[in-house]
Amino acid sequence: MNQRFVAVIMAGGKGQRFWPLSTESFPKQFLDLERCGRTLLQSTFDRLLLLTEEISEIFVATSEAYVSLVKEQLPDLPQDNIIIEPVARDSAPAIALATLKIKQRYGDVITGFFPSDHRIKDTAQFFYDVSEAITLTEETRGIVTLGIKPTYPATGFGYIKAGTSVANGFKVEQFVEKPPLEKAQNYLQDGHYWWNAGMFLWYTSTLISELQQHMPQLLELDRAIHEGTLVQIFPTMPKISIDYAVMEKTSKTFVVPTSFAWDDLGDWTALERLIEKQENSANTVVGNHIGFETQDSIIYSENANDVFVTVGVENLVIVKRNNTILISHKDKVQDIKKVLQDRRVAELSQV
Repeated sequence: MNQRFVAVIMAGGKGQRFWPLSTESFPKQFLDLERCGRTLLQSTFDRLLLLTEEISEIFVATSEAYVSLVKEQLPDLPQDNIIIEPVARDSAPAIALATLKIKQRYGDVITGFFPSDHRIKDTAQFFYDVSEAITLTEETRGIVTLGIKPTYPATGFGYIKAGTSVANGFKVEQFVEKPPLEKAQNYLQDGHYWWNAGMFLWYTSTLISELQQHMPQLLELDRAIHEGTLVQIFPTMPKISIDYAVMEKTSKTFVVPTSFAWDDLGDWTALERLIEKQENSANTVVGNHIGFETQDSIIYSENANDVFVTVGVENLVIVKRNNTILISHKDKVQDIKKVLQDRRVAELSQV
């Protein structure tokens, strides 16, 4: 790969749907959910280092609150490669800031953005597919996204509809919001829809040009970087995702279908895909569990000394961290984010 490639890990999220294990002060990207010895952030870094080959060409975009965690988990990452968001303003301002800073340092280079909370096991295939995306970015000078082949009718993911074939990818015909089940089933059967994994590549100049056209307010960050007023200006930026700010408006998007096994660890039900069930078990368990007439449940404990005993339950999520226990129906785990808006519960998420 002759073209210089700079990678940015997006690591500013709060991971609220993995509460109580993931908390505001220690969110899921810094956790080793699989107990494999590497956190989600570290595993993402490991994959990207294969592509960049230089630690200096990997950046981490995160909030001020998580800088110490990034340094602790990625001790070899240069301090200047941590891009600090003064406040949380969703992905578009964070991505704009990172793109402007990278252009300042390297000029017009291909830059890729990757969430820190994805599980990707096949690193060789990941290397190949991202390399294909880099090639397509070179050839089109467009915005290239990686499409994940759907394996089930997911209602929690956005979709990308592929249009005409272009080189080793496709022109994006449409970005689709999270669909109801019937539509998701149709997308799965259609074969032209891909999950939107939120992994994007572009030349720095391309993204800046698109921002100028669709969201020029974000380019005020360029002046703020040079004037040293980022702390004052960043909070005034619109709170908007990159999908809404650019992806759904631009005509320059392409998708490269991928083949690597992928999972977006969005909530506790992901553990059923992440962790193999124990032999003869009807449940997904991390920790000690004695079950009677218990099935299709997820049991997770941070403390190896905890023992869960369940009788006559099904489709539950039971999680214990310190002195906090979550018990939820699996169909309701998406509501954990809403539950955390309650002051009584929010106070528990600070520790």
